[in-house]
Amino acid sequence: MTIPYYIHEGARLRRILRQKNIIILQYAKQTGLTPPGLYRYFNQPVIKARKLDTLLAAIPLTKNDFYHWDSLENLPLHQGELLLLYFAQQKLSLRGVAASLEITVPELYDWLDTDRFSPEQLTQLYQRLGLPATYFTDPVHAQKGVNWLEAYLDKCMEMQHYIRKIKTLEKRGKA
Repeated sequence: MTIPYYIHEGARLRRILRQKNIIILQYAKQTGLTPPGLYRYFNQPVIKARKLDTLLAAIPLTKNDFYHWDSLENLPLHQGELLLLYFAQQKLSLRGVAASLEITVPELYDWLDTDRFSPEQLTQLYQRLGLPATYFTDPVHAQKGVNWLEAYLDKCMEMQHYIRKIKTLEKRGKA
């Protein structure tokens, strides 16, 4: 089995669970883990083969499907992930976008986790970022040759984990 690019396995697992709308608490029980124990796996770039087999069996998902996951293939598309792709294509910083939308960066991260935006959120995105009105409904915007968009989404999820961990550590240090 060849892997098309480096995959942060924990971030990939988290994205798959999110896309399949699997509840973390129930999934943790199925795998014999506590929720904090499961979240530790989300932060691991490489998960041991036996543990990965156990985690995938609870979904159920094969290793081949896991390594060649394509969240952009099926409709409806995840609007938060499409927004992330737009940021990358336009070379927009999260801080700048948050300022344009008059929200905080953590609130923007919540937007990126959203599979469907509210009409108010869509209006803000169209007016303040200049997104075309068909951006979230037309799958042409997510077409790809090589699966680099999927790789980018994995990397974004990985970075979100690290940023949240840093913020948590900073809060603990101030307390």
